[in-house]
Amino acid sequence: MEVRTNNVRTGFEFIDLTTNDREILASVTENGPMVGKYFVSLSGCQFAANRLINALINSDIIICDEIGPMELKSKEFIDAARNLITTNKNAIVVVHQKLEYSVVNEFREKSSSLININLGNREKVSKILLDRLNV
Repeated sequence: MEVRTNNVRTGFEFIDLTTNDREILASVTENGPMVGKYFVSLSGCQFAANRLINALINSDIIICDEIGPMELKSKEFIDAARNLITTNKNAIVVVHQKLEYSVVNEFREKSSSLININLGNREKVSKILLDRLNV
């Protein structure tokens, strides 16, 4: 989720939807690897990795929104996300269409369902996902 200060985007944060716990993913003031103008918080990525591992153990449906260039700066996050590929649980993983990275390509190759989101269908994505999950 975006973090804004005085109506200006200053970073992004991870949010665990089961607990509402939050941790900074990246900001203009952090220390860490850079993506664009943002510094990626490796401790924030570790937080997200731990949440993914916990979800694999305790949840029936796992949603990871998203795996992008910032998250890919963390080996711990990549390793945790890679576990989503082999789980027998329902996992929804969002990746940017043009992102090329080994773990992202594995998701594309091994997914049971791939939805390309565009302006024409983005308002219907929740219904498409719910239908596919049979919820």
